[in-house]
Amino acid sequence: MYNFETVNSKEFESFTIKVHEPFAEFLMADENEYAFKISLLDVVHFAGHACPAMVGAFLISQRATKELFPETNICVRGQVSIEIPTSVTQGATGPISNVFSMIFGAWEKSGFGGLQGQFVRRGLLKYDSQLVSPGAFRFRNLKTGNIVDVSYDPSSVKVPDDIASLPFQKVWRYKIATILKSPADYIQSHRANSC
Repeated sequence: MYNFETVNSKEFESFTIKVHEPFAEFLMADENEYAFKISLLDVVHFAGHACPAMVGAFLISQRATKELFPETNICVRGQVSIEIPTSVTQGATGPISNVFSMIFGAWEKSGFGGLQGQFVRRGLLKYDSQLVSPGAFRFRNLKTGNIVDVSYDPSSVKVPDDIASLPFQKVWRYKIATILKSPADYIQSHRANSC
């Protein structure tokens, strides 16, 4: 059995997404500023905690990056729009969308408005989308038009009785460990081209 006590910052750090930030490159930043990795540990630091929702937000982003940028597997900031079927205040939607914004540079109203019509980040994230099935998140590559719907279901993690009787913090760590052991069991995606 995968021991929840083995989940730690080193393991979180081993899960990464490669990111390219074209705005920083345009501004003549050095390579470390525009070509870098965001790890699950970075997300944990950003969110202030690790939980199944934050782990899921990272894994969803990782899958969306793989599907939308298959040749490079590098997320290009500002090139992805995101639609979420729920409101920002429903459940963990807000914290999950914050992670999406951190990784993809897609924001609702508070994002960067752009420079001479380029590098716009505002309006790339939409809540209450009626086009997306409940439990899914829609990612669109604005350059290619490719779309992927990614869903995540941490409720399907089976918690043994001896773990379920422990304090909820340890149950959370067990769930995180189980999800990270086999992410594909909890993430599903459907890719389609836009019309």
